[in-house]
Amino acid sequence: MYGATAFVLLQVADLLAQGMGLSEGILRVTTFLVLIGFPIAIVLAWAFDMTPEGVKRTGEAAAGEIECIVAAPASQRLPAGLMALVGVVALVLGAWWVGTKTGAGPDLAPTGSVPSDVRLAFVDPTVDPRPSIAVLPFADMSPEGDQEYFSDGITEEILNVLAKIRELRVAARTSTFALKDQDLTAAQWGDTLKVGYFVEGSVRKSGDQVRITAQLIDTSDGSHVWSENYDRSLVNIFQIQTEIAEAIAEALTVPLGLEDPARLVNPTTDVDAYDLYLAGRARMRDRSTGLLEAMRLFEAAIARDSLWAPAWASLAEAKEISIWYDETFDEGVWDGEQALTMLAESEEAARRGMALDPRNASALTALGSVQRDRGQWKDSEASYRRAIELAPDNAEAHQQYAEMLNQVGRIAESVRVADRAAALDQALIRIVVLADALRIDDRLPEALEVYRLGLARDADVSLPFLWESAAEANMLAGQTRQAIEMWDRLVSVAFPPLGLATAPTRADMEAYMSGVVSGDLAQIPQDMKKGMWPAHWMMVGVPDSAIAYLTLYSNAAGNRSHPVIDDSSLPWLQNIWLPVFDSIRSDPRIQSLLKTSGLAGVQVSRTPPAERTRPL
Repeated sequence: MYGATAFVLLQVADLLAQGMGLSEGILRVTTFLVLIGFPIAIVLAWAFDMTPEGVKRTGEAAAGEIECIVAAPASQRLPAGLMALVGVVALVLGAWWVGTKTGAGPDLAPTGSVPSDVRLAFVDPTVDPRPSIAVLPFADMSPEGDQEYFSDGITEEILNVLAKIRELRVAARTSTFALKDQDLTAAQWGDTLKVGYFVEGSVRKSGDQVRITAQLIDTSDGSHVWSENYDRSLVNIFQIQTEIAEAIAEALTVPLGLEDPARLVNPTTDVDAYDLYLAGRARMRDRSTGLLEAMRLFEAAIARDSLWAPAWASLAEAKEISIWYDETFDEGVWDGEQALTMLAESEEAARRGMALDPRNASALTALGSVQRDRGQWKDSEASYRRAIELAPDNAEAHQQYAEMLNQVGRIAESVRVADRAAALDQALIRIVVLADALRIDDRLPEALEVYRLGLARDADVSLPFLWESAAEANMLAGQTRQAIEMWDRLVSVAFPPLGLATAPTRADMEAYMSGVVSGDLAQIPQDMKKGMWPAHWMMVGVPDSAIAYLTLYSNAAGNRSHPVIDDSSLPWLQNIWLPVFDSIRSDPRIQSLLKTSGLAGVQVSRTPPAERTRPL
């Protein structure tokens, strides 16, 4: 009885740990207590008996009682023995099962190979055998033309539903929305998005009624593979999404991969909550102050339906992302205490989402980012890898995981994961993450190519640090003219980089770049030295100043562009793995910083030249 009860107890503990987002340590503690309790149970069973009058101490054996038991036929003794054996086997199996569930977490050392559970995530999209499909932005056909956020949201929701079908490769939202309102032929859509099929359609919302028209088109010849009109009440919006996914899967002869098609969507029973959620997703994509409105919208959606996991997951994402934008803080200036509060709130929202839906990859990704921001490296990696296992084509999970790998010195892996993120979705943020990883991997020429790809798509300088990073990379390559042009474009529309109160003049910037590239500190204007990056101090031959600035950043002082959540964080770690620091990384002061960050003894791991492949 003890063994069988223990096995059931361990199963229940596992379900609770998953459902409530608890640590795997809960399982280990439960197993330990169960194993310790086994010999205690044996002693108690030997010493006491259960009687109609209650528990009583076992009396002394009567004369000849033991001999009588031994002499009894095997048919009388066998059932008790088998029950005992079954109990012991159940206990051992339970302990073994927990061991397989809670083995050592991912090590910070380079893995050398792709884990089996995320194998599909690293398939090259150009050789991916799965049918490929894109969902083009649905047109807003509402009477007032004021429901674009809703039609865009429906587009994204259908895309997300299709992405859950593992036998389909679905082009990312950013890739398709970047081409919104463009009039391309079917073949051009296919060539541009690298897909064999695309879905297009329209949404007409009026009151509590909605009409959705959708059609599936083959990019090879422009033929219509499938089309359908849906006229329903808004309360049936999730059923429509499921039906569209089922119809497309049937048309492309791919299995849904689910026994119940309804699992493709995670519905809310409150139509207004869904509307608020879609509006929040639209504002979150705007970043900056849009994150504030997005959080308010997600909180309003939760107030209407507190049991809907997607709203909790989106709130978690928005709160974690917001710590990287000064505009989201109370005074418009980054504040460490408020950042800590937002991280705590993000974690709470992520865990609420996971408790409601343990398979929600967005909630897992948000949790992984919170753990990364706190320097909880192993927990962070476990969350990211679980998210990628659940959603192999989730570009956001890949990107965030790549940034975490960068911070712990696993640069070869970071490049591979960042490349996958950018291949899935060439959003500007993913392009700059890949380019930065290539720089740290000592592959500057390839990084320059990727930076140029990003700059060509960001004419309005919507991502300032893309231009800042690209300018520095060009400077390091000796292409100072191009670097100055990028710098001029940056400071004409964005805040002054390098943490300076005002942007330096073109002449001062040229002197700065010339001094860094030539290694001549005397050429650098005096008022610009206070904002020099640690790597630049290394290039002018002053490693002590480089280490001093690294220490300054790691202790949460100084530069506004290097926020630090606590002593074990954050972006300064990416600097420490740059090739320029290879010669001094063994310095006790740097080793002390790494130890404080939970990275004692970690060695940088870059891609061997023979194993490099062309990114994107």
